[in-house]
Amino acid sequence: MVTFRCKQSGNTVSFSDPADIESMRKEQHYEEVKNESQETSLPNVPQEANEAWEERVLKKRGRPAIVDL
Repeated sequence: MVTFRCKQSGNTVSFSDPADIESMRKEQHYEEVKNESQETSLPNVPQEANEAWEERVLKKRGRPAIVDL
């Protein structure tokens, strides 16, 4: 499965059919998302901050984390 992100809206779409994937790679308005974990990342934020965000916000137990951006 390959995921693409719209350059204008930031929405993502995923395809598994090889013909669809090749077609989307030629589209000017979409970019391929190389790392699947980027889907949960915050846009326009350095990777280190995203990792800290994931660690605090996506924890499984206890009170919700306080996120100060």
